[in-house]
Amino acid sequence: MSSIVQGSVSFWAAVLIVLLPVLIIAAGELQERLRQRESPLVQPVATIRNWVLPLAALYALVVLVFEADPERLGPRLIGTALIVAVAIAVLQFIAYVTGRARERAKVPGTRAVPQLLLALPRLLALLAAGWILFTVVWSVDLTGLFAALGVTSIVISVALQDTLSGLASGFLLLGDRPFNPGDWIEVNDIEGRVLDINWRSSRIQNRNGDLIVVPNSLLAGATIANFAEPARLHRVVVPVQVAYSNPPTRAKDMLLAAARATQGVLADPPPTILVNQIDDPLMGYEAHLWIDDYTIAPRVFSDFGSLVWYQSHRMGVPLPSPAFDLYHHDPIQEASDAELTPVEIAEQIRTAPLLTDLPEEDIAELVGAAQLVRFSQGETILIPGVADRNLYVLREGRARVVADDPGRFVDLAAGDVFGILSQPSKNHEPPGVVATDDCEVVIIAAEAAGAVTSRNAALTRSMNQLMTARLHRLEALSSEPVHKAESATITGPSSGAAGPGNAGQDTEDTRP
Repeated sequence: MSSIVQGSVSFWAAVLIVLLPVLIIAAGELQERLRQRESPLVQPVATIRNWVLPLAALYALVVLVFEADPERLGPRLIGTALIVAVAIAVLQFIAYVTGRARERAKVPGTRAVPQLLLALPRLLALLAAGWILFTVVWSVDLTGLFAALGVTSIVISVALQDTLSGLASGFLLLGDRPFNPGDWIEVNDIEGRVLDINWRSSRIQNRNGDLIVVPNSLLAGATIANFAEPARLHRVVVPVQVAYSNPPTRAKDMLLAAARATQGVLADPPPTILVNQIDDPLMGYEAHLWIDDYTIAPRVFSDFGSLVWYQSHRMGVPLPSPAFDLYHHDPIQEASDAELTPVEIAEQIRTAPLLTDLPEEDIAELVGAAQLVRFSQGETILIPGVADRNLYVLREGRARVVADDPGRFVDLAAGDVFGILSQPSKNHEPPGVVATDDCEVVIIAAEAAGAVTSRNAALTRSMNQLMTARLHRLEALSSEPVHKAESATITGPSSGAAGPGNAGQDTEDTRP
């Protein structure tokens, strides 16, 4: 304290007489405003007004005005009271700041401030106050104390190296903050919700409700999976096996229906189904289900599995039966049974309105050149712009005649005929056909189809009219001016015409 700059008695007296009342009045006004706002800062301001300013003024009066020796007991006691008052005001302000930090941590999406960081300012303030009090006010030489503490710290660090290592790991963990209380984590086969984190260990409650205390030294060197960061969104992957006989599109629809009905599964992002195994007698799928709470993952897994069983029975998508698959499954026989007989193919051809009146010998010729082909939903049956002279009869499902513009299409239903495409006009490329559902199509080879159409003039006229109507239909859906299509005459397999379906059905089954 002897190093404090001394001034004239009159100068310091004037400062005390003028400055002290101004500071006390300003502090009182600030305290009243804070009180009206119910601010926690009232306490530190009140401490400064009621204790710090008067003690600072008293110390200045004794030492600077009356020029008392700072080393005497009286000034030292006043200085001690002043340092304590300042320390209390600082601690109250730190408490206000840490309280605000804790409140902000409660806001969703905000990381909590580690308790260690909140405690450090208070500890530093106490150490600083103690150092000033002993070295400046009471002129105590702490060199010997520091040396003794250094030797003692070496002994303690050797004896408690494991404990200190855990404390150091705790400091690093609290600083890095890979997880917060309330987060669901997995580390070293330990999975559960974090209850709290301290300097030595972290407490985790697992799914069984048991409390697990994990040393921070173990966590510092482990790989931690945090299911709450950076977002609470989590994907549950469920493997499912379905009988090989089920078409993939139908199996996916069944699994998606089960996923959408599972409680807790989000609609956005939507659940997805992937094929991950193709192996007769079964096919493997993966259901990707999105949830926003990892704690319900086991229940979602279980509920989805239960709903798959019910949906498989309702939608006619059988699940694999290993016992029967092992002893009774005959894929060659099943493939043979799945093929249509000539009688069945003839019946399918007669369901097409354009072909129903053909003579029996023509039907027989078409049957001899026909085969049944399956197409998946979204699969292209006819490529746009590529002429295809085969004749197609849609047996099951729905398809769509598409032009170069995705917004221009004509729908097809079971019984519609398409194919035998050549260049239909000078202004148009042959349109394509895309399956909008799983489809079964009877494909008749171009040679037989051309021979039959060349012998049936009525069929040729009907298909020309149908082709012309369809082109007009596609043009009407375009934003470009409508051009009148030119009819093409079907004389054989080398010419051909575009003719999906029948004219009557097309007129009723077209929508933009």
